[in-house]
Amino acid sequence: MRGKGSFSGIVLLGIGLFFLAQQMKVTYVAPYLTWPTFLIIIGLAFLVQSSGGKDGASSFSAILLLGLGIHFHAIHRIDSWPNQPSTIILIIGLAFLYMYKQTKEGLLAGIVLIAIAAWNFFNKSQTPSITEWFSSVEGFWPFVLIAVGAYFVFIKKK
Repeated sequence: MRGKGSFSGIVLLGIGLFFLAQQMKVTYVAPYLTWPTFLIIIGLAFLVQSSGGKDGASSFSAILLLGLGIHFHAIHRIDSWPNQPSTIILIIGLAFLYMYKQTKEGLLAGIVLIAIAAWNFFNKSQTPSITEWFSSVEGFWPFVLIAVGAYFVFIKKK
């Protein structure tokens, strides 16, 4: 199943099954016949493609698309599912960690993004000093992320 056409084959097979289920009006899958299912199908294709080697882009894309597809299905079906930007940041962080498992790249980015997501999920403290500090940091942390990203892209070479 890991031939040259496995990615295209899985995408076409998944989309074909999607439309077949739609035409046959299969009731138990009808709620899932929405656009997040396409993300899951493409994510599965990337996962199969990346499972055989050190293809970091495919492994990152696989987890990102699978995670986003599952997330967008879950927010409409599971009442306690978190519907906030931190969930997407967490999914991106997990994708970096999965990519690190295969390529040994992306560990720092994954840890930083998961820490940011965890901070946003679990920070319920309304202590004035912490709130003031976080408010002051909140204005410039995007610039820190941009600077670290630019460092990895333009300066750090292996």
